[in-house]
Amino acid sequence: MNLERISLEQLRVFAEVVRAGSFLGAAKAIGRTQSAVSYTVATLEQQLGIVLFDRSQYRPKLTPTGEALLGDAHAILERVDRLQARASAIEHGLEAELALAVDVYFPLSRLLDCLNDFRATFPSVTFRLYVEALGAVAERVLAGSAQLGILATLPELPPGLDGFSMPPIRVLAVASPDHPLVKYAGALDRATLQEHVQLVLTDRSALTEGRDYGVISSTTWRLSDLGVKHAMLLASMGWGYMPIHWVEDDLAAGRLVALPLDMQPKGGMQLAMHVATRIGQPVGPALRWWMERLRRPGGA
Repeated sequence: MNLERISLEQLRVFAEVVRAGSFLGAAKAIGRTQSAVSYTVATLEQQLGIVLFDRSQYRPKLTPTGEALLGDAHAILERVDRLQARASAIEHGLEAELALAVDVYFPLSRLLDCLNDFRATFPSVTFRLYVEALGAVAERVLAGSAQLGILATLPELPPGLDGFSMPPIRVLAVASPDHPLVKYAGALDRATLQEHVQLVLTDRSALTEGRDYGVISSTTWRLSDLGVKHAMLLASMGWGYMPIHWVEDDLAAGRLVALPLDMQPKGGMQLAMHVATRIGQPVGPALRWWMERLRRPGGA
């Protein structure tokens, strides 16, 4: 058995004979003579040291060995086709890979809708996703490890970035129903809030080092993961701000309670959202798709 000499052409002819149901049908489909098709399959069988087709009947029939190897042949051909399609797309300007950095406050449902549509539109593009907080999103875009960022919290884009605004995210101060703040009557002022631990989302980026957003309490517990913050709020380990889309089910079920802060507008506060790219960065088809998609009403 000489596997090194097996060619893609042999595998394609093998698969085409199965699809067409005969050597003659395969020959017509690929524009070759029947004898050439028969020779190609026979050579493949000889090199593999097995019989792929039972030729005792009018039409060739796959042997059990042929049945077993057909899936492997299809898998090889599909991978080669994908490789060729990707190489052609890259040659014509399509990015080989795209990286996106997204703030943890961006709604997951919107992100998943975009990802599904992107995969269908650009199946050959490798995708990388970073979920970060505060200035870490902008840092990734500035450093070039992400070509596009969806930023929250920052009031304006840092120098070196360009982009556009998205619809804001609403955030709300919440606590567990058995938290002491829930027992107060009327709106909660700053002095009252300062007496209780506030759970605060934080990061390690230089862009937001030493800067606080929405911090009121004199005692804070700082976390880098929004899911952990959510779990700690449910466990009554403090109070804190959460995007409404994260906690709407908890509010409806009574697992969390909206706190009536006197400095908070009714219905929650608006958190600015921006789409950002690095100034001077080349914009290929995949990146342009994301920018156009995120410009839609609703941000997705």
